[in-house]
Amino acid sequence: MTTPTGHSSNGKAEALHSVSGLLADVDHVLRRGLPAGARVHPTGFAALDATLTGGFRSGELVLVGGPAGNGKTTMGFQFARNAVAAGGHALVFSYEHEAHTLLERLISMEAMEAVEGSGAVDDFGMSTAADVHSVRRALEAGTGGAPLEALLAGLPGGLGAGATLTGYGDRLHIHESSGATTTLDEISRIVRDVTASAGAAPLVLVDYLQKVPVPGAAEDERTTVAVEGLKDLALEVGAPVVAISAADKEALASGHRVRTHDLRGTSSLAYEADVVLILSDKVDVVSRDHLVYDLGNLQRFRDWTVLTVEKNRHGRGHVELEFAKDFEHGRFHTRGNEVKERLVDERVFTT
Repeated sequence: MTTPTGHSSNGKAEALHSVSGLLADVDHVLRRGLPAGARVHPTGFAALDATLTGGFRSGELVLVGGPAGNGKTTMGFQFARNAVAAGGHALVFSYEHEAHTLLERLISMEAMEAVEGSGAVDDFGMSTAADVHSVRRALEAGTGGAPLEALLAGLPGGLGAGATLTGYGDRLHIHESSGATTTLDEISRIVRDVTASAGAAPLVLVDYLQKVPVPGAAEDERTTVAVEGLKDLALEVGAPVVAISAADKEALASGHRVRTHDLRGTSSLAYEADVVLILSDKVDVVSRDHLVYDLGNLQRFRDWTVLTVEKNRHGRGHVELEFAKDFEHGRFHTRGNEVKERLVDERVFTT
């Protein structure tokens, strides 16, 4: 219902457009040398960007789901990192990790990027860079009063990481979120503040959806309110909102492949989302014959994650991509492929 002030009854501004008016608006924007469509935020994963026809779009709600330990936070955080590395802005709401924990991952990730970029390799032809545990140990040990630069200089790839982080540090924001106080209203306020100060809407990451507090609501209702609120926020500020989603406990049983309907909450998750990505360990979802007839595949497949594009409003859906893990450095390798092996819905081979 629209009020006399031009706002809906829930306070959201509404606008009535004629097609002629829209055409005039588009012409005006194009004459100013600006793009007239949605702003596209590349994910930095080439195979995924090709499937998404460029990346995440302004106003989209993206769900990233899957079993625990399969890299949902790692990939979501890498989306944010890649957005700022490409010149954009990103805002992370972390209900699970302190900001310093994510900083450790960033330092290690950028150290590996720096080492790979320099072409430095060890005696075995492998790139070497400080892993997350090395970074954590160094920060916990301290420097005896020396500056951060001295600490980074002692880490392989550390100085390159420091330079990169300094370059984009003002465009990547991390909010230590609370399941008690970081409500939808608080998320909206912070997103609007960052958008105003940056002059552009950031890519927003919420880790994770089921942690967003909705006072007085049962879990299913809370998830519904949270996902609808995040979708409204994406549309209002013109930002892509990426939300990590937990799976129901029943879906985590051995042999079951997690799908969209297994995510914790109601059917509103699949309905509201524009893109749904499900992560699975490759060894858990390949057809049995790939393991039985070549046991060497067992270890190789453990090093890969399958990303299933289950829903995609602006491109192909039901696409199976694979990316190699590099969890030691808090990341995935961004070069991916479409999965060639046959996958199954229900795993029938146990290890």
